[in-house]
Amino acid sequence: MKLNSFRDVIEDRFYNEIFNELSIFVQSNPDKLESKSNYVESPDEAELSDFEIKWVSITSSGGNEIQFDVILSAEIEIAETIKRNRETDGLQQWFRISCGAILEDGLQDFGVIDVSIYMKQKEKKENRLSEYLVPVISKEGLDKVAETFLKKYYPVALEKPMKVPACKIAKKMGLKVHKVHITQLGTIFGQIYFSDSRIKYYDIATGTYKKARVKRGTILIDSNVFFMRNIGSMNNTIIHECVHWDLHKNFFELEKLYNPEARAISCQVREGAEDERNRTPLDWMEWQANALAPRILMPEKQTRVKIEELIAKYQKCNEKGYTYTIFEAVVDELSDFFEVSKVAAKIRMIDLGYKQAIGVYNYIDEQYVPSHSFDEIALANNQTFSISAQDILYEYATKPALKQLLDSGEFLYVNAHVCINDPKYIQKNDAGYATLTDYARNHIDECCLIFDVKAKANSRYGIEYYKEAVYFFEVLQLIDS
Repeated sequence: MKLNSFRDVIEDRFYNEIFNELSIFVQSNPDKLESKSNYVESPDEAELSDFEIKWVSITSSGGNEIQFDVILSAEIEIAETIKRNRETDGLQQWFRISCGAILEDGLQDFGVIDVSIYMKQKEKKENRLSEYLVPVISKEGLDKVAETFLKKYYPVALEKPMKVPACKIAKKMGLKVHKVHITQLGTIFGQIYFSDSRIKYYDIATGTYKKARVKRGTILIDSNVFFMRNIGSMNNTIIHECVHWDLHKNFFELEKLYNPEARAISCQVREGAEDERNRTPLDWMEWQANALAPRILMPEKQTRVKIEELIAKYQKCNEKGYTYTIFEAVVDELSDFFEVSKVAAKIRMIDLGYKQAIGVYNYIDEQYVPSHSFDEIALANNQTFSISAQDILYEYATKPALKQLLDSGEFLYVNAHVCINDPKYIQKNDAGYATLTDYARNHIDECCLIFDVKAKANSRYGIEYYKEAVYFFEVLQLIDS
């Protein structure tokens, strides 16, 4: 599906308005033109011939109001009369055209606010939108955006650590949440509708699809489906959809200008993330919703307070001194306190700099492997001590040095780790299988190899790991009557 940019809208629909405003400026200010001419030194006449839009810099003022600067290159005819001799020339001049508009049921109240000679300047970083009207958010800015969201819809959550009620926030935003079986196979975890629509949902009692009407602002949640391999609990899924409503309405309003009868836009949520250079506007919206939902449910400052409180609590009763038992307990209680999944709580801790959380709740080869602790300086970003059986077989087959180590018997693959083969680190359990000792688990950096982590697409996973979020903006009929 071809997506149309805001630049397309300006070129297609407002070329004449911009031309007229720019023409008036050019005719009134021939002496302000900066481009040089070999024939006309001090022009006293100027006329606009044509222009080409180079780019559009867009900012949101909240709601559907947008402000934007159109940066363009203009072709201008200039003239100068000296003692009845008239010299003419053509030149190229760049301009900044500052505009404003309301994007709601079309582009309303378009107007040119200012025309000026273009001067290179730092573009505003806050409230910037891409050419598809998707907010521009850096990874470093996610917590600030999450905080802004909570200030709008649930500011009390910024006062002290507390559960953030997803349903209450949805209600305050004017959204209605309904739990249904969206599809028979559970391939869709949630839907948010941007226009009144007719839909199909799966009736598990009859084993058939049924039709229903939904209003604009409806969120459908499949309570049996979790997205991104259990990172998204029910609360996470609801907030995920709320983020789309809050940040991405302008994108859908833009698309309606060109696709008034479009049925839906579907966004795949896959294990792993698309490389930033290859992300489409839909990919960016999904990345933003996925990244912001847990940050809204677990705000930065308040979550740090809770984590420190829990670490202090469990340090007092940690008789054996195993760091990993402390962090297992912290993840457990943090998950219960904020009502998010354990995986979401663990990832949030890692995001906030608590590296020891890397060693707990690692789900590899269809089971949780024993937790471990390590000296934090031993592990760089995107590194791990844990590795699946399939990945270690690949490394064994492709890395001669690793093959030699394992073949020598100096190292063994145990509990998803490649560990020094020594009784200090490896023992046999009651069933006679090799397992890591408590000492090894508490000093994993002393005895186990480190591996670099690389994200990769894995097509062998089925619908269990590939979920789909659908954002409807249809104005007409979604399905046949």
